[in-house]
Amino acid sequence: MSELQGELGLAGHDPEEGYTQWVALRQLAVEAAAQKLNLPLGHPTEVWLRGGIRLRGTLRLANEVLFVDEERIRQLALVLDGVKFTYSEIESCLRLD
Repeated sequence: MSELQGELGLAGHDPEEGYTQWVALRQLAVEAAAQKLNLPLGHPTEVWLRGGIRLRGTLRLANEVLFVDEERIRQLALVLDGVKFTYSEIESCLRLD
């Protein structure tokens, strides 16, 4: 059973090293989510939402996620320019850099 679940080795000799590994894992998870969704997470972006709302800023996940659940992808919460919205509300998305 232990082979099915990954483990974070935070109990190493150096606590700073464990935290650094955890931060690196989080960054990889965000990058994987961005690729899977074809979204420019962490980059300057212009997003048009339903209703003609235009936002500009750095696109981010509203909540930390390790995995993108295919069944709930449309409800994935994002944040841009201080505004929280869901993936399903996006009409268009353009990376600006």
